[in-house]
Amino acid sequence: MSAERKIPCAVFAPGKDTCLLALKVVNRPGVLAAMSKLMADQGVNILSGLICAEPGKEVATWISFVDLTNTGLSPEDLVKKLSSLDAVLEAKVVGLKLSDLVIDTFSFPTTFLTRRVVLFDIDAVAAMLDWIDKTFETGGHAILYEMGQQAGRAVAKSLKRKFGLKGPDVLRAILAFSTAMGWFKYEVRFLSLDPPSVSIKLLSSFECSPFEKCSSRPRSHLIRGFLAGAFEEAFGVKAVAREVACLAKGDDFCEFIIEARTEKA
Repeated sequence: MSAERKIPCAVFAPGKDTCLLALKVVNRPGVLAAMSKLMADQGVNILSGLICAEPGKEVATWISFVDLTNTGLSPEDLVKKLSSLDAVLEAKVVGLKLSDLVIDTFSFPTTFLTRRVVLFDIDAVAAMLDWIDKTFETGGHAILYEMGQQAGRAVAKSLKRKFGLKGPDVLRAILAFSTAMGWFKYEVRFLSLDPPSVSIKLLSSFECSPFEKCSSRPRSHLIRGFLAGAFEEAFGVKAVAREVACLAKGDDFCEFIIEARTEKA
């Protein structure tokens, strides 16, 4: 089973009375239940939210979009009621409200395991990639590959340093993190350690999904480089990376075969 992850950055609810709340609370069991019960008792519908409660930390945050329609409450009324709870240290209304649209301008920066990350709309990414393809052709493909390769190496180094991962676990972690960050779903079709080689199948790759069945050749230059760089850092070798199937050219998925060269990295 898998589920779509909807990042609560904004809510658009025509005709509804919505707002965004930011709460700083004591990090202990039962606090979330108490806040949820208070809102439920008032008829407030919790639409979505983000809970940040780290192990060992005394304070947690809860950023939540809520619907006050037909409750008779203003956002300020709800904040006052929530502030009456012993576990709530601070509560306020945040974000930008433009008619029926509420945008979270409060939560910044976005982090992933303590490292800052940024989000790009896939249409914006597609426009950039398509411009590089049409403007520079094979030269642009080489640049994208090299960019991806450097990024893959950097991420693999970070995982090795921070989490003590080695060899195939580095590659597995990078693939899993890529799925967690919305890049693609993956399947490792085979993995050999001596000599190192791997076949990876990608579903819904962000690099090729916008160009599905629109190309006569593979288009995964950035991701191919990224996987090659991660492979090189994971196994301490130079890599040859080939894309043998591609969503953009009509295949059902993208597939890469990455193998070690003979010389050391």
